[in-house]
Amino acid sequence: MNILHLSYSRYANQFIIKNYENIRPRSRVRAWTQTDANEIKTFLGLLLLQSVCVKPSYEMYFSKRESIETPFFSKVMTERKFALICKFLHFSNNNEIDENTSQRKLFKIKPVLDHLQKRFMEVYIPEQNISIDESLLGWKGRLTWKQYIPSKRKRFGIKLFILAESSTGYTYNFLIYTGADTNYGDSFASEPLSARVVLELSNNILDKGYCLFLDNYYTSVDLAEKLSMRRTDCVGTMRLNRKGIPKKLKEKKLEHGEAYALFRKKIMLLKYKDKKEIVMISTLHDNQFVEKTKRGKVMKKPVVIEHYNKKMGGVDLTDNMLHFYAMSRTHLKKYYRKIFLHFLDITVLNSYILYKKLGGRKSRLNFVIDLAEKLIEKYGRDKNCKAGRRSKTKNASRLIEKHFPSVIPSTTHKKKPTKRCVVCRGKGKRKESIYWCESCKTGLCAAPCFGLYHS
Repeated sequence: MNILHLSYSRYANQFIIKNYENIRPRSRVRAWTQTDANEIKTFLGLLLLQSVCVKPSYEMYFSKRESIETPFFSKVMTERKFALICKFLHFSNNNEIDENTSQRKLFKIKPVLDHLQKRFMEVYIPEQNISIDESLLGWKGRLTWKQYIPSKRKRFGIKLFILAESSTGYTYNFLIYTGADTNYGDSFASEPLSARVVLELSNNILDKGYCLFLDNYYTSVDLAEKLSMRRTDCVGTMRLNRKGIPKKLKEKKLEHGEAYALFRKKIMLLKYKDKKEIVMISTLHDNQFVEKTKRGKVMKKPVVIEHYNKKMGGVDLTDNMLHFYAMSRTHLKKYYRKIFLHFLDITVLNSYILYKKLGGRKSRLNFVIDLAEKLIEKYGRDKNCKAGRRSKTKNASRLIEKHFPSVIPSTTHKKKPTKRCVVCRGKGKRKESIYWCESCKTGLCAAPCFGLYHS
């Protein structure tokens, strides 16, 4: 949280100093004031609520129009303050960027990624079965390392390599693909890229008896041997053009339902024909079959394929769960802010998975709402919000709810603050009042204006 607070304040100051002469007189940027870590946490609480209560734009959360009004947001933070935090949300010092390093593309978000990556691995020991696969964070803006993956829910975006627990979808480790200069780490620099991804992501769990489930982009006989030497099993589909596959396995012709397996030490290569030929590699299974009933017919399928189908979907499970209650749905102009919100979504999801592991019984929806409310309750402050746009509907809440006059509370700047009476202003008069309607956040004379405004 200190990273967010310090980087936000630093970037806001840098921006204002650099662009001061070009900032319009009525721009909200001129109203920027220093904030603190508590206000940033309150902002995150509002983002969590936005993931549950979805609207097309953030301005609509602060609208006074009764049909779409969400008054809680205005009570917690002004629209201007929320917009300024969105604008200046930052995670690094721009003055320290080195354009000659491979880290430059993720420099603006790297402090947050490093912290989360470390915490994901520290707070939880995953179960034995692990899946490694690609994920795609939707992004249609300009980005030189944007990817196109037609099989994903959002076909264009930022590609991530994810290591997730098969049964729950807990994200344990990740890499972000940034093109030719992607940082795969230095521990396995001599390996092919696909093998480097697997070995780097699983480096923290090697030699501990885990089983990795991989698709055919990653698998090879050489990788299976290296993992086996590190007391780690692997199971996955296999491409026939991979180096090390015997010629007789490639040329073997099979009838429907037949299988053919070859063994070398712990490694099994199995070819099976269902609708089409499938090649599997495993250091965990043999060539046994299991009976399955499909459309009333009993058929046999290799155990390795049955096991793979059940355990490979950890990353897909994560993606499916992230689709609901996603803060990253917010339309943003900066890719690094999109990445930040996506990993904030992953953090909340990981927290919920741990909560359920510890016996929690709340639904994920209630968990997210409760988390947001706790953040706002603990770190939020009562805001003396200025009156916003007047309601565009006749049945405004000021006419149909109970309202009471109260003295405007003191602020850090004034012991006895005042507000301009909106009723007098409508008559062309300027009159300041120490009273307001706390619900409407509107300055009013105690009499007769308060009664007139609410009737």
